[in-house]
Amino acid sequence: MANKLDAIELDSLNVDGVGIVRPGMSLEHPMFGLGKVEAIFEFIKSGEITVRVNFKEYGSKAIVPEYANFSLPKTGKAKKSSLFSKLLKKGK
Repeated sequence: MANKLDAIELDSLNVDGVGIVRPGMSLEHPMFGLGKVEAIFEFIKSGEITVRVNFKEYGSKAIVPEYANFSLPKTGKAKKSSLFSKLLKKGK
């Protein structure tokens, strides 16, 4: 008989709004920020799927993708200027 926590690890998962997600891929979460997918699990007894993501500032979290509102990291973000670089520009 399967234990409540018995799960199989999946190679990939199609997540709404993101597409195919695989371990090693970077994702962004509205609350936890940028993180890297560690693993994807499907629990045998319930059929529930979770994605384990290691977030830079919050550590590793198991999240149900349907409720996570994941997105792909935004590329080409404008870098914030430091106070020092702003002062240098004013002096020119």
